[in-house]
Amino acid sequence: MDNDTSRDTSSAEAEAMQRLWPQLRKFEFFQLKLYIDAFRDLLLSALSLGAFIIDLIQQNEGPDSYFEKVLRFGRRTEKTINLLNQFDAKERGGRSVDSFIDDVEGRFRR
Repeated sequence: MDNDTSRDTSSAEAEAMQRLWPQLRKFEFFQLKLYIDAFRDLLLSALSLGAFIIDLIQQNEGPDSYFEKVLRFGRRTEKTINLLNQFDAKERGGRSVDSFIDDVEGRFRR
């Protein structure tokens, strides 16, 4: 009887984990993307300040100014990180955090 009870418990735990896993996975990846996004924001803050100062000194303006290049870089990284899953694969283009996560997850499953 004890053996049947432990099997029932193990089966119930496995079933609960199967139901929980998609939500847990989504939460964990969102947290990872938040950290990546926060690091990107710190980097962009420093880059934008430097670009602004250089543009000011060199009197650069328009789409080829360093500051505008930082903004374009920021828009590209926003698509790459895809924090709120607002971009589909076609809009993101190339590599993204989502594709990297899928690759890593696929390797662990093998």
